[in-house]
Amino acid sequence: MASAGTGNDLAHTREARELRDMIDVLRAELEEAAARLGAERRRADAELAREREQARAAVDALRQQLDAAAVERNIAVQSALAQSAEEIAQLRDAVKEMRRALEAAQQEASEARAAGERAFRDERDQLQKTIAALRTRLEAPNAS
Repeated sequence: MASAGTGNDLAHTREARELRDMIDVLRAELEEAAARLGAERRRADAELAREREQARAAVDALRQQLDAAAVERNIAVQSALAQSAEEIAQLRDAVKEMRRALEAAQQEASEARAAGERAFRDERDQLQKTIAALRTRLEAPNAS
């Protein structure tokens, strides 16, 4: 019976050894899977970090483009305002010149009208004197 007990013990020992070997194999596979999973996570983290960096670079580039467009727009607005101000100044000068010319023309017309009226009065007075002289002459021979 001792031999049966020894055989049994031997079977248990072998089974225990096989189970330990199986545990070791499973542990190695688990460690290998954990290492693969860790490597996959690191790769995924690196990929996410690269994508995040690319997104930041794209955002920075877009921000710079937007800033440049804003600067260009401001320059264009300032240029348009300056051009408008210059045009307004030129128009004001033109209006002043036209006003001066109109006032001068009105003055000349007023002076010409006054001169015409004086000439008319002078001519009328001369004609009235001529008429009076002719009347006097015509009446004088008839009276004699």
